Amino acid sequence: MTPLDSIYAQDSLTLGQKMILKPIQTWQHFSYGQPGLNCQFQKSCSNYMVDAILEKGALQGAIMGTDRLVRCNTAARHYHLQLPNSSIQYDGRLVDPLDWAREPKPGKSLLLATTLSIVPGLGRAYAGHPVDGLFSFLLVAGFAYNTYTHNQAENSIRTGINASFMTLFWLADFYGAYRTAKMVPPKNTHP
Repeated sequence: MTPLDSIYAQDSLTLGQKMILKPIQTWQHFSYGQPGLNCQFQKSCSNYMVDAILEKGALQGAIMGTDRLVRCNTAARHYHLQLPNSSIQYDGRLVDPLDWAREPKPGKSLLLATTLSIVPGLGRAYAGHPVDGLFSFLLVAGFAYNTYTHNQAENSIRTGINASFMTLFWLADFYGAYRTAKMVPPKNTHP
């Protein structure tokens, strides 16, 4: 039994929500039995995405959840501990709520970070998370390459699937660059 099983069984979910949540539920059934797939975040990435979809709507929730997938990498702990209000749960997992408090005066330009994401990963790197930027670039570029390859082979179904994932990861990159920039505190200047 996974956390999504009880949510998925509710009658209040729309057909669209059930369609979006079904692959996540399938993933949870697989991953919850694999100790090597334990998430480093207090709400696992799949549960984070579920909450984001249910709270923010399908598109915004999917973008937020995809951003979390990109951030769940080897540098996550290092980046998390740099945040002013970072928190770690008793078992060592990183506490990452859907809505972080924004820095009153972010240390990076929100507009520039977001605009730089035209080149996937560049906005995240500018905002101080180059590893997230690299992962984002590789994912967007990989799905773009697969989209091109399947389009050349005239496989419209695979082209559409890869184009959808490329777009989702690219949108998540814009969101991630903005999110990162708004949470970066200004650097302390010591005389």
